[in-house]
Amino acid sequence: MRTGVEGFQGLRLKQLRAAHNLTLAELGEQIGRSSSTLSAWEKGSQLPEAESFGRLCQIFGVSRQWFLKPVLHKTDKHQRPYFFRSQASAHKQAREKSELYLTWLQEISIFLQDAMDWPPVNVPMLDAEDCRLISDGEIEDMARECRLRWKLGAAPIPDVIQVMENAGIICTRATLGHVKMDGVSHVSVIDDRPYALIAGDKANAIRNRFDAAHELGHVVLHSRIPPYQYAKKELYDLLEEQAHRFASAFLLPSESFPQEVVWPTLDNLLSLKSRWKVSVAAMIVRCRDLSLLNEQLELRLWKGRSARKWTKIEPGDDAYPFEQPKLMMRGIHLLVDSGVFDRDALVNQIGLAPEIIEMLCNLRQGYLNSQPDGNTNVVSLKLKPKASSYGGTSSGDILPFKKS
Repeated sequence: MRTGVEGFQGLRLKQLRAAHNLTLAELGEQIGRSSSTLSAWEKGSQLPEAESFGRLCQIFGVSRQWFLKPVLHKTDKHQRPYFFRSQASAHKQAREKSELYLTWLQEISIFLQDAMDWPPVNVPMLDAEDCRLISDGEIEDMARECRLRWKLGAAPIPDVIQVMENAGIICTRATLGHVKMDGVSHVSVIDDRPYALIAGDKANAIRNRFDAAHELGHVVLHSRIPPYQYAKKELYDLLEEQAHRFASAFLLPSESFPQEVVWPTLDNLLSLKSRWKVSVAAMIVRCRDLSLLNEQLELRLWKGRSARKWTKIEPGDDAYPFEQPKLMMRGIHLLVDSGVFDRDALVNQIGLAPEIIEMLCNLRQGYLNSQPDGNTNVVSLKLKPKASSYGGTSSGDILPFKKS
């Protein structure tokens, strides 16, 4: 008969070790237990005793009940793939951490949905089960359909993340510790809602914005692609190329962008950067896709860009602020400002360390450990009727939440 804390979820411990880049031996030293014992806890063949359980909660800053909650998404990844926007040399740890953060974001989102409604999902998704059958024409059509459905016209998009959130996609920016990891996206089978994580390690808001459009491309084009295709190297490259093409078509529509390219020179493209908020490199690729230049001119542009030392940093890259997710932050503010939860209770219910919740929900640092702010610059959001059962306001009330 096993003894220890009943209901302990070993997978939770494995998640925390991965998030903190700890080996079994390193964690074992902190709590005074062997690697084999910790491994048995993670596999579920043994349970930690009360003292060790308390020590684990203390080390990772999580609530006790978080370790006792089943992991909602432990089989999710086998039914729908996680699409990574990463460079080939991206570290495996960065991919694992980004998937883990996205999983936790989904758990927080689903918890919040017990008390409030997110915007309905309004994302066109291509009905394709084989990425090899998706044509460039279909990619252009889907980018055009997104703009049409979201009433964006053919003009530059001021804020890509805001557009995604308005369409019901839950977004986050998270620091992963690896600049070569760009993002990950996934459509959850729990609530059929798309989720996207954009890596916050880059110092370039222009490329970060393109990464967001790339993740949108995966959601639109590949939501019905079976996971086994993504596991194949040759198909992985194709999936990335398709999401890249979508991002270009979405940010630089064929109906308007070519009309502004009087002649595709580096200086001309650079002059368009402040309007379209897209890199010169991305505009060169888009000009090629739209047949606005031949191979010889394209090669000349790439060589000229390299000669000007624009490969890593282009002029104007530091002139734009990073686009920030706001939906999760506003949801947290709504629940706290309306009295449904105080901050301590909210942290305890979610279970994760406050700093992790603040990062994933784009809350200001220390928000969950501080006193409520004054109520200024508010817009309205409606709680679900049953939210009153948490001890908050009466059903159907319109409640204020902070606008960032």
